Amino acid sequence: MWKEVGDRSLPVLSILMATIGAVTGVVGATAGVVQAVSQATQVFWQPLRVTLSDNVEEIRDALNEAVQVLGSVRKDFETEVENNKTKVPSRTYVEWRRRVLEIDGQVKDIIAKYNKESKEEKSFWFSSPCPDFREEMKKMHEKVIDLWQVSNEIREKMLVDHAPEPVIKRDGPDIRKFETLRKPLEKILDWLKRYKVKGIGIYGTVGIGKTTVMLNLNNHDQVATMFDIVIWLTVSKEGSKENLKRENLLLALAQRLKLTMTGTSNADEVAQRIRTELKGKRYLLLLDDVKEYLSLNEIGIPFSNNGSKIVLTTRLRHVCNNEMVDKSIKVAYLSPDESWKMFQDVLGSKKLIEDLRIGPLAWQVCRECSGLPLLIEKVANTFKLKNTESLWSDGLNSWRMWPSQECKGIREMYELLRFCYNELGDDRYKKCFLYGALYPEDSDIHVDSLLECWAAEDLLGDGNDVRVRVMIGDIIMTGLKNVSLLEEGKSDYHVTMHKFIRQVALYISEDHPELKHLVETNKELREPPDEEYWSNKNRISLGDNELDRLPDSPDCSILSTLFLQNNLGLEIIPPAFFEHMINLRVLDLSHTGITSLPPSISILSGLKVLHLNNCQQLVELPSNIVELVNLESLDIHGSGITNIPPHIETLIFLKRLWVSFGNGNATQDVSFNYDMISKLSRLEELVIDVKSPQQWTNEVVEKAIKEVATLRKFKRLKVCISNRIVDVIEVAPMTVRILVPEATILMSYIKRSLWGVVKRIGPFRFFVGCQKSEYLQNPHFVRYKKYVKYCNGAGSNTPILEVLAEAEGFELVNHKDIKQLSDFGTANMNKIQGCLIESCDAIEIIMDTVGSELLPNLEQLFIKNLPMLKSIWKEGPVQPGSLTKLTTLVVSGCQILVKFFPLGAIQQLREIRYLKIEKCDEVEDIILEADAVGNLPVLPKLKELILIDMAKLSSICAIESLEWPSLEKLEIFGCPSLCRLPFNKGNSTYLERIEAEQEWWGALQWQNQEYKEGLQNLCVFR
Repeated sequence: MWKEVGDRSLPVLSILMATIGAVTGVVGATAGVVQAVSQATQVFWQPLRVTLSDNVEEIRDALNEAVQVLGSVRKDFETEVENNKTKVPSRTYVEWRRRVLEIDGQVKDIIAKYNKESKEEKSFWFSSPCPDFREEMKKMHEKVIDLWQVSNEIREKMLVDHAPEPVIKRDGPDIRKFETLRKPLEKILDWLKRYKVKGIGIYGTVGIGKTTVMLNLNNHDQVATMFDIVIWLTVSKEGSKENLKRENLLLALAQRLKLTMTGTSNADEVAQRIRTELKGKRYLLLLDDVKEYLSLNEIGIPFSNNGSKIVLTTRLRHVCNNEMVDKSIKVAYLSPDESWKMFQDVLGSKKLIEDLRIGPLAWQVCRECSGLPLLIEKVANTFKLKNTESLWSDGLNSWRMWPSQECKGIREMYELLRFCYNELGDDRYKKCFLYGALYPEDSDIHVDSLLECWAAEDLLGDGNDVRVRVMIGDIIMTGLKNVSLLEEGKSDYHVTMHKFIRQVALYISEDHPELKHLVETNKELREPPDEEYWSNKNRISLGDNELDRLPDSPDCSILSTLFLQNNLGLEIIPPAFFEHMINLRVLDLSHTGITSLPPSISILSGLKVLHLNNCQQLVELPSNIVELVNLESLDIHGSGITNIPPHIETLIFLKRLWVSFGNGNATQDVSFNYDMISKLSRLEELVIDVKSPQQWTNEVVEKAIKEVATLRKFKRLKVCISNRIVDVIEVAPMTVRILVPEATILMSYIKRSLWGVVKRIGPFRFFVGCQKSEYLQNPHFVRYKKYVKYCNGAGSNTPILEVLAEAEGFELVNHKDIKQLSDFGTANMNKIQGCLIESCDAIEIIMDTVGSELLPNLEQLFIKNLPMLKSIWKEGPVQPGSLTKLTTLVVSGCQILVKFFPLGAIQQLREIRYLKIEKCDEVEDIILEADAVGNLPVLPKLKELILIDMAKLSSICAIESLEWPSLEKLEIFGCPSLCRLPFNKGNSTYLERIEAEQEWWGALQWQNQEYKEGLQNLCVFR
């Protein structure tokens, strides 16, 4: 058979080889060429699969030809690899090529050796070729054929995608020169190193630099060493439906991970493929522009406990308040110096800045950007092409007049903010936002005042249910802050609107058919706008100017809001000024120099909000103030009026009154007209501005509480001392909140108020003696509807007991002399579910075991910094029913506590799930050996055990056979004397995680080294 085809094979082979040479010599092999060659060789090689003859020379020739063709296929493959830079050779191909090169070398060696020996032997007439070559060359021929046979499969698997790079660097500005942007980056880098931080949120308004911070995070050298892979996803797709958004994210993830998803159209299958690929990897997921909660599971991001992190950017602050985010940081506006530095960097021309004609104009242009990085970039890029003073001046004027004049460079910013406005959806949100633009630029707007104005203008609904309006107002305020259209002001009681956002709001207002605004603020106006501009306006704002007069009687029949605040030169209001303002609802004359109100004030029968605060020359209200029959809010604090004016008792709809108490002279007696308070039957909130803290005595508090306690609609008594607002009484829609300096004053409220009703239907929160801390000491207690915090008290015979008997949550802080909690009477604490005892220097024991059951409903007990605490309760049997519901026990900073659980006491604590002991230096054992022996299980439901900074702790439990049937997490730090753990192969099967110091773990003693190695897989070292 071989002889029959042997003679014909050479021409065919030559043609084939010539064809291969011609094709490969043109442009280089392609996948199609390789396939054609492979198919051609399949036809030719078919006859060569027969058994070879025994002729050594014929075997040699066949082997030589076979290895040449195999080499041609190899070279074609190599050319294909060389020409395809987007992929890399597969491991299969690399191994196949190695074997081809190896066999090629072996064939050359054996043929050379055969030819040499054959030549030498032919010199002897009796010689014949050595038979040893025959079998060896046959075997090599078989190997060549085998390698050729798999070449088709190799071709299909020859190239694969590059493995995904750990980090793909992204273009972005360098922020190292800008501290305002650099500090959030440094904080985030620090958080990424903390094991407990899983997710980080970066929030702020449009264009503030959130994405820029995250770009610098993506590119940071530290990040590349901390994670196996960094994945960037831009989440927001405006107008995308939910399912389309998911598909886009899945596609982006699959591309980033270089997953081949051919033939897979099911989103769940793609998500599972991504999940499998990321499993075990330490990833950093960067999510840009998140606008709502994102289900990571739906896009294949696995929950990981291996140090993987998520960082997201959002302009919606509430997005940071979800399970994805543990820490959040707000990006602030650039300082003026930083803005100027960035402006110059983008401008890129020192020559322009150094030009004495252009430099000052450039500074003004930069100031108009108000520290907004994206705006600075766009405006600077626009102005960099202007090289003359006239072009800069014209550009500045256009910039100030946009959008009435098109100003290239800021249109995109305007559209972005306009989109944020449109996205508000609800008209109430939009109208309330636009109302905020009436306030002068850079104003710190008092939250309560703004809410009052919204309500007065019926922007919160026109119903009479005040609680509903307050709730709606709070929701809208929170919503506008969440989307960064309003921002936190100088305190928790103020908000502000960024200059550029305010300007956008004013331009939107101009196009709104219902809004006819005249806004001229911060313009140093000495004269008011001509009267013709006042007519047909429903809101006018002329605040923060230098007005010294007003028009006599402007035609303002539809005017509902008038802002004239901060015009100190305004001393006289014309007598008939208000004559044509019958529909006025909001009037702000604060911080003006007026000495009196004009007679026409009586025309304003529909007025609801009147601000006269800080009008220091105004020493009394006119008698015709009684004509303001619909007035709901009156603010006269900081004015020359230092008491409650007697004739306001006729203002029957007055709900909020802000007044000043005293005149700054601490020694002078004050007549405050307390009896006026109880005559304002609809009063809901009284705010008292105390000019001298020494005048705000307990007697004054008691008098105020005595009066407000008789008012059935009263909700809030606030005191402002040294610019700090303290809620003394707050009856929120669902909670009575009382903050009083001493327990004795509490009786004034209990005796004179509707305490019986409050006690019966609750909820309530009492803060007694908490002069500077009117917040929950323990955030876990927010769940309790009836709560008492008692600070700086003395003795146990206190009015607090009547309130305590109804309470669910109780915090005792800085008590001076009681020695045990049960001194307050165990019966008075039967309803307590959560209890915190902190910094009570005299307490020696928490509970006496004598008498009735102890704390039968207690679920959470926190004991902190009790320097004299000897025991949680006395030795001896505990009454049945005591502490049977306790699930959380935390003890910290008790320096002389020796026995954590007295003998026998631990058997009562069968429900404990969380146990933390910290900084108790004298504790040596957690569970006594005697308690661990017997048939009753110990702490059978304990899931989490945390031991921190316990210098003498040497044993958790001496009995290693003790069962831990529910324990899932163990955390131990700073316990150098603890050398053994009470675990063996079978007693802690549910243990999932151990957090500890690696050095301490390495020094532990074990009876079974194999079990140590098993547990080490659960360890997270810090």
